[in-house]
Amino acid sequence: MSRVLKNLPNILTISRIILAPVFFILFINNYKHLALACFFFASATDFLDGFLARKFNIVSKFGKLYDPLADKILVFLGWVCIVIKPPFLDYKNELISFSINLAYLLNLSPDHIIFCILAILLFRDLIATTLREEKFKKDQVILKTNYMAKIKTIMLIVSIHLYLLYQLGLPNLYQKYILLFFDFSLYLTLVFSLISLIDYVNQYRSKNI
Repeated sequence: MSRVLKNLPNILTISRIILAPVFFILFINNYKHLALACFFFASATDFLDGFLARKFNIVSKFGKLYDPLADKILVFLGWVCIVIKPPFLDYKNELISFSINLAYLLNLSPDHIIFCILAILLFRDLIATTLREEKFKKDQVILKTNYMAKIKTIMLIVSIHLYLLYQLGLPNLYQKYILLFFDFSLYLTLVFSLISLIDYVNQYRSKNI
């Protein structure tokens, strides 16, 4: 196996760390088409480096440690975009969604509900990262990314893609359904995120990993 192929998954992980701030800069400067393309390419490297690592059996400690970090940087900057320009801020037409219904019950803005979900997801990731680091320091063991966590990551990436697509200002009919799917995918992400955290806690407490 060539040296380039052996290190390709790690190169893709590093490229994702580099592309994340590029995507954010493009978004805040209103280059939203380019921001979407950059985010798509960056998220594609996540799936590609994992595929290559498994296919050629070139999983490394670097990848295990920094691949989740690269994901978190990319996702976190996606969250910052959502906070800077909330999805429901400019939406005037009627729409039935989880966030709108919950906001009505709690007498809040739908965007405040979105912010709460993002805060919970961020807090969950901080706990998971802390558990990973502490387990590695204590037992030299890297916690395995569980199946639910992988689904959570996919759903979260899908959510941010939908948000970025919504920001392109497509015709109103498309906007309505894109926003609806974004809202629904975010709640699915929350469910998978909390379930996966339970597994990380169990792994951390286990003596048999």
